[in-house]
Amino acid sequence: MPKWSNLEEYQNLSKEQLVELAQLYGRLALTIDGFWFLGVENLHNTQKAIELDEEVWRQYGKREGRLLKRFLSINVVTTLDEICKIYLLTPIFGNLGAKAEIRDGKCYLSVTNCHPQKARIRKGLGEFPCKGVGIAYFEGLLTELNPKLRFQCIVCPPDEHPEDLWCEWEVWIENN
Repeated sequence: MPKWSNLEEYQNLSKEQLVELAQLYGRLALTIDGFWFLGVENLHNTQKAIELDEEVWRQYGKREGRLLKRFLSINVVTTLDEICKIYLLTPIFGNLGAKAEIRDGKCYLSVTNCHPQKARIRKGLGEFPCKGVGIAYFEGLLTELNPKLRFQCIVCPPDEHPEDLWCEWEVWIENN
């Protein structure tokens, strides 16, 4: 009887297939998050679901930062380039039309194609006010990458935004 391992299966995939699989994993992670949120919302209420969601994303951001630093062999993030690279490699944001740009000594991280928000709009639910969740996520992620990193939200629902920019975050390294 033949035996296989997942490592062998990954090695049999082309580079393009591996990229597509990474994107699929990002979408699946968003799907789990959505089901989890709806479950808590149905069991309790929207406010409780948001409260728990923010804490989950804070912890997730911290863990994601730790794992991506290890993967990239980075001890402490010290450059804006490293911030951009890590952001673009995250399974969640890397799957939402993520863009990163450095200008005027700061890094700008954005989402240009937010599938979950678009799905909510198609279903007639309107945009989810995700700014609090984004703040919690970036608190966890950036503190883990380097405690000297600071950020602010430029735009994120419930804020008004253009169709091709769902959220944008400004990140910089604080000098002593």
